[in-house]
Amino acid sequence: MSEGTRSLLQRWGASFRRGADFDSWGQLVEAIDEYQILARHLQKEAQAQHNNSEFTEEQKKTIGKIATCLELRSAALQSTQSQEEFKLEDLKKLEPILKNILTYNKEFPFDVQPVPLRKILAPGEEENLEFEEDEEEGGAGAGSQDSFPPRVPGAAVFFEFKHYKPKKRFTSTKCFAFMEMDEIKPGPIVIELYKKPTDFKRKKLQLLTKKPLYLHLHQTLHKD
Repeated sequence: MSEGTRSLLQRWGASFRRGADFDSWGQLVEAIDEYQILARHLQKEAQAQHNNSEFTEEQKKTIGKIATCLELRSAALQSTQSQEEFKLEDLKKLEPILKNILTYNKEFPFDVQPVPLRKILAPGEEENLEFEEDEEEGGAGAGSQDSFPPRVPGAAVFFEFKHYKPKKRFTSTKCFAFMEMDEIKPGPIVIELYKKPTDFKRKKLQLLTKKPLYLHLHQTLHKD
C-alpha cells in the first residue's frame, strides 16, 4: 500500500466516523453534509480510470456501493416516512469494509449498486442556486404524480416538476431530475434536482439548491 493510498483511506475513515457521530448525536444537517461529501469522493474514486487508481475494479465497485449506502442514509435522514429507511446501524456495518477495502473479499451486505457520478456543479460552486420564489401558488400540488410526469427522451428517464400559475394561466416547469438507464432497477433511489430549463442532453447541469434536496423514488419493475 502506497503512502498516498494509506492517507486516502485514513481520510475516508475519519469522514465516515464524523458523519456517523453527527448522526448518532442527532445533528442531522451536519451528518447529511458529511455523508454527501464522502459519497461524492467515493463515487469519484469508483469512476476513476485504471491508470489513475490503485484499487482493483472489484474494489472500486465496493467503494461505489458504500457511496450508494451513504446517499441512502442521507435520504433517510431527510425523509418523513419510516418505511424502507436505511438505518444508522446498517451504515455502521460498512465502516470496517471501507477501512479494509484492500483485503475485503466477502459479499457486500446490502443489495445496492454504485450510482454513476454525474457531471454537475457541486453546491457552492455556482451562485443563485437557492429556490426561486413563485409568483403564485396553486394548481398541481408539489410531489403529486401530475406535477412530476416522467418522460423518456432517448437514454434516460426524465422527471419534470411542474406547477400551474393561475394568474398567467399556464403550467411552468419548476425543476427536473433524471435517471440513467442503468439506475432503473427495483428498490429505492435518490436523484438530484436540477434548475430549469430541462436539459435533455445533460451537458450543463446545475443543482436546484445549495441545500440537500432530492427526489426520492422506490422502483417496482413488472414483467408483461
